[in-house]
Amino acid sequence: MPEPPTNPISAAPNGVLARCLGFVMGSYIDRESCDAGFERMHRRDAIGDRVMLLLGVGGMVCLFGPVTMTELALIPLIVFFFVRVINTYPIWIHAFGQPTVLVALALVAWMFIALGWSEDRAHGLAEIGQLRWLFAMGFLLPIIEHRAKLIAAMCVGLVLGQAGQLLDAFDGFGIGPIASLVENHEGRIAGWWHPVVGGGILVAAMGLHMPAALWGTGRTRWIGIGGLTISAIGVLATGTRGAWGAAILLCVVGVVLMLVVRRVVIKRIALVGAIAAALVGVTGFVIRDSIMIRIDETRAELREMEAGDYSSYSGRRVRMAQEAISAIRSHPVQGVGTGAFESWCASQGQAYGAHAHNAPLHILATLGIVGGVLWLVLLVVVLVNAYRWGTRPGANPYAMGPMLAIVGLVLASLTDCVQINAQSVALLGVLIGLCPAYAPDAGLGRGSEASRVESAEER
Repeated sequence: MPEPPTNPISAAPNGVLARCLGFVMGSYIDRESCDAGFERMHRRDAIGDRVMLLLGVGGMVCLFGPVTMTELALIPLIVFFFVRVINTYPIWIHAFGQPTVLVALALVAWMFIALGWSEDRAHGLAEIGQLRWLFAMGFLLPIIEHRAKLIAAMCVGLVLGQAGQLLDAFDGFGIGPIASLVENHEGRIAGWWHPVVGGGILVAAMGLHMPAALWGTGRTRWIGIGGLTISAIGVLATGTRGAWGAAILLCVVGVVLMLVVRRVVIKRIALVGAIAAALVGVTGFVIRDSIMIRIDETRAELREMEAGDYSSYSGRRVRMAQEAISAIRSHPVQGVGTGAFESWCASQGQAYGAHAHNAPLHILATLGIVGGVLWLVLLVVVLVNAYRWGTRPGANPYAMGPMLAIVGLVLASLTDCVQINAQSVALLGVLIGLCPAYAPDAGLGRGSEASRVESAEER
């Protein structure tokens, strides 16, 4: 029997890099046992499979409603997960033993430890509670074989979420109960989302549609272009300046990825860009007054900061960043404690919000280098596996959507703490849940070339 080709990673000193990569790709997961668990579930409970898929699809659609609907979106799926326990229990170990879930457990454990020196434990517990969404993978794995349908349901949910923006734009068409659903922020069209949160969600929506728009063919391509354009219009309408910047950066990342990975020709990218830019431009002209308000505010705030006045919206954010950096310098390893950012600012004579409006700075300030490394590992694990899903043989263009959606949220997190905001972290958790390291018939398991090499190395 010929030897498998030498893998340069496995040749690394002591195989440390190989072991790390093996963990990221879930090489420790018993593929045969996992497949057998799924086969047993399908054989014993075919009706339950269909019910669970229906609940999962419904949850994806409801995820983008008002915040109460978001909080309840996956509850029916989770309840049914336990209802069919007799038929699904062999899958549990593989669902909650995925590398992302294990890293999330380590992160939550560190956050509980960091409560020990926090000055605001109540707020710290609230921050930890938001991370419950990082365990969505465990409940989604029994229906992960229908990943394409779940992504499609997410796209539908995003369109319905943007219907809230339409209601906002026309003040609920004068119908009181409908008008009460939207936030109605002056000069900003965000529907029932907070403008900052909505901006981040819609940047992620752009990432979800971008591979289909740039790489898809036929109907898939036009759905992708439509979704990308509508999402970009939504980002513009929220008036969230940080989301505007994140959207531009995401477009650069997406174009580079499609050029390098999928060899998409420049002409096609230019055509999609021209279509999207034209429609976004028309929208920008229609709502130009709202956009100019935000631009004029930015100019005024910059002038105020130059004069030493940091009382404006942007000025306060600069001060928050400065206080976060101060906290990092003071407590580099362990941070000031989970949930204690506001308390730290108060101790320095500053009165700010509960978070730093910058996810990396907030994480490092409250959880230190330890927490920062755990978050970085979590992102590396999920992005590697999301990339594997998107590049497997025969993958639909939307298969790479979750990866770019996560990248979009990461970029949005530079001006907002997406790991704390309820609807943002809910989206992040579900996107992570759609990218397990291993799932049966995923093209990433025993039948794939990567897995054969992986198995040979283990032997």
